[in-house]
Amino acid sequence: MPRRPAYKTLHYLRAVYNENQAPSEAFADLVRESLRRLPSVGDTKVGLSNLGVVGIRQRHPDCADPERPLLLAIGAGAPGERMGTFGTDVVADHDDDLPEDPPEDRAFKLADAFVLIEGQELLVCTDGAMRGYASAEKYLRGLFNRANLDPAVAAFELQPASNQEKRQTLEREGVKEIAIKGTMYAATQELEGQDPAGFTEYFRRFRQRCQDYLAEEVEDEQEQEVLARHWADINVTTTIMPKGGTYAVPAVLTSLDEAGLDMVDEIPDDSEVVITTRAGNTIRTGDVILKKKVRLRRKEQQNDLDAFEVWDELKIFHHELRHRGAWQR
Repeated sequence: MPRRPAYKTLHYLRAVYNENQAPSEAFADLVRESLRRLPSVGDTKVGLSNLGVVGIRQRHPDCADPERPLLLAIGAGAPGERMGTFGTDVVADHDDDLPEDPPEDRAFKLADAFVLIEGQELLVCTDGAMRGYASAEKYLRGLFNRANLDPAVAAFELQPASNQEKRQTLEREGVKEIAIKGTMYAATQELEGQDPAGFTEYFRRFRQRCQDYLAEEVEDEQEQEVLARHWADINVTTTIMPKGGTYAVPAVLTSLDEAGLDMVDEIPDDSEVVITTRAGNTIRTGDVILKKKVRLRRKEQQNDLDAFEVWDELKIFHHELRHRGAWQR
């Protein structure tokens, strides 16, 4: 069975303290010191109300080297929870939905977060019940407290790193054309259970209708199943541009300009937006709010992401940001 695709967003963040309250040590060094004091997985357990117990499941072999970025895999689970089961071979006309205990010293895993940390900068990829990067921020704050570091060390916020020069270019030059790209797969699978809004929701609905139309064209059930497994192979691209170009009605141009600014700030996780300014410059998803969308694969017969594969993507994004001069600006 092929490994299922998973479309994820890599967030570029910065650990920020209030003015004159930042510790002398770099954020990465504070995390390393916490790990030195908490050497085992069990030592790193922190309870979060929305996720259960969270801990560092895996540390990259290079994590002790201060000359290399720190790479961690954080996991969250519900310890001791009796989860309902689905009886696949029940012969009766109803299923009692019996609860099942987790194995001893294990927990039902709910979520993952993968991080790369260098200096004050972080790249974060989340999966499952962890939405965005807020849970990773809460966990790292709890990790510092558990390691008995100075309480002031935990008074940080993770803020998205941004490139304001690109945004100013867009504001100054205006929008000539907006190209929106995505896949059929991302229309439903990756946003299930989330509450998207704005452009993300509109574009997802459009792709869902395209899915429905294509599915109706296939009558054979086996072929429908094959099609459903290959939604990721079908791209959807929409281009928005005013008739008449820069000579369009001013209200049309203003509307397009405002939409472009909203889209680069919103950065939908399941799509790519490419904006061409009226001066001919190109601004892509992640150029303003520095993010990157990647296509990963889940493990064989598991719903998990492979830590080393995610770390590889984080290292590639880290290299790209350095090459663009956007890292640690």
